[in-house]
Amino acid sequence: MNRKTRLILIAGIMYSLFLPFIALYVGYQIRTIWPPASEELNLLIEAQRLLNRYYINDLPDQLTLERGMIHGMVGKLGDPYTIYLEPAEHELQTDELTGEYAGIGAYLSRGEDRRIHLVPFEEGPAAKAGVLEGDILVAVDYELIEEDASLEIVQAMVRGPVGTTVTLTLAPRSQAEDSLIIDVVRETFPIPSVTGYTLPDQPDIGVIFITLFSEKTPEEVERTYQNLIERGAKYLVVDLRGNVGGLLDSAIDVARFFLPDGLVLIEERRGGSEEQYIVKSPGKASDIPLVVLVNENTASASEVLAAALQENERAPVIGTRTYGKGSVQLILELDDGSSLHVTSSRWQTPKGNMLDGYGLQPDLPVSVEDGDIDVHMQTAINWFLSDA
Repeated sequence: MNRKTRLILIAGIMYSLFLPFIALYVGYQIRTIWPPASEELNLLIEAQRLLNRYYINDLPDQLTLERGMIHGMVGKLGDPYTIYLEPAEHELQTDELTGEYAGIGAYLSRGEDRRIHLVPFEEGPAAKAGVLEGDILVAVDYELIEEDASLEIVQAMVRGPVGTTVTLTLAPRSQAEDSLIIDVVRETFPIPSVTGYTLPDQPDIGVIFITLFSEKTPEEVERTYQNLIERGAKYLVVDLRGNVGGLLDSAIDVARFFLPDGLVLIEERRGGSEEQYIVKSPGKASDIPLVVLVNENTASASEVLAAALQENERAPVIGTRTYGKGSVQLILELDDGSSLHVTSSRWQTPKGNMLDGYGLQPDLPVSVEDGDIDVHMQTAINWFLSDA
């Protein structure tokens, strides 16, 4: 065997010896960068396997366990606004934000006896089908209502596509009667977010009360404003007390409706990028004298509107310091109808102030309500009179 052949042979032996170690190292590096799904969840799988083996009772079904795991993951983020909603809760919130729902036309409440009591809307589908005030709902589509079922779950059970039929089983109305089975055809019901009225003693002062910012709020505000103007309103109160927020885009559009120009808000996104929302042309209600009412429950999107009107010097803010929620959540729907609400950005007022955890300070602070006197509204009236 010549020298060249021996060198090649030695090199081949060394290569064959080191090849497994090289492959192992490279494999480890790859697995570190892209761990297989089974390895990412191995601790979770191990815990569930041990629960299956040792827990004294039967475990819930797999879907319930998975939803519990999501609740746990979201809870560890420490962000009160990044949340997980299960299907029934998500459906109800979606109805609120879209401004309508399809249902039976009845209020549902849980009595002290833990049973579900019905109050049908006048001329609604439930009333037309024979449901009476005080009837007790026992089952929906022959599915019994569990005593520990939340009111949100029961509400979701009776809702559904427009024109479909839902079968209600009602408890006997007397000892001499049997349970009642009533078929109700679902109809669409609007959920108004805006109410307008003029003050009884000051008919030239109109009030626009916004309870929530839904998809329909901007058009409702415009329609309500036009109605108040036609009724002789020369001054306007925007009442945001108790408004916990809603859709950010709707609040921005309402702000633009009242502003002649300026900046509505600055949105700060992941990675430090910013977007500014400006008023491109004067809004239809940009010149009427205006005040804004707030309280400690005025939050999120309603704080966006109040801050935009305050810092653009369009209207004074009257009331107490607001709640202080300055973040924006993306609503991400999952395959089973549940949803993740994920904090994706934070917003600043037109002057760059952060309200998260601090709230908006009113221009005219007001103490709590004094009996039958609406101190907030009276302060607004006094401001209009003094300005006039």
